Amino acid sequence: MKLISIAAMAITILSITHFQILADNPQKPFLTNADLITKTCSSTPYNDLCLSILESSPNSNGTDLYGLTEIMLYIAAENVSLIHEHLMELQNKTEMDTFMDECLTDCLESYQDATDQIEDSITALEFKAYHDIKTWVAAAMNDGAVCENGFKEKPDHKSPIVEMSKVFDQICSIILAMANILSQGNRNMNSEDIFNF
Repeated sequence: MKLISIAAMAITILSITHFQILADNPQKPFLTNADLITKTCSSTPYNDLCLSILESSPNSNGTDLYGLTEIMLYIAAENVSLIHEHLMELQNKTEMDTFMDECLTDCLESYQDATDQIEDSITALEFKAYHDIKTWVAAAMNDGAVCENGFKEKPDHKSPIVEMSKVFDQICSIILAMANILSQGNRNMNSEDIFNF
């Protein structure tokens, strides 16, 4: 009985302390998970896409900015893998002229590099090497741009993956924004003033 009373008293004291901290720091309200996702995505260049991805991911529940960035990186990895697979299918199953075939070959190489760079970014996140994330993700974006630019060398040829490339580029842009916040030491993002950068 005494143990129960002591435990109850401890909980009461902790609760009072918690509310006292909030009262003493009204300028730093705690962010709920929904608020965190909203605030994080509003700090990226593609708010709607960011919200769509994070709000639909069950792994985003109860996580911090580090976890949200990890989710986005794995989405990027899945996305770039799908692009690479689609390029292989196009080259293997579609009749095309020499120029288009060469473009697809170059794109396969570019997106293989992009795949490796996104994987390197995931590893960098594990070590909290946020600058490296930005370096690798930017390189992956450049690989995608190189692929798309290849098709533009002849005006009568269009990229068959232009929409997929666009989404990948946008996801990478979101990751860069999130990594930039993380690099400032704002992993938990528990207060409004964190977003005033």
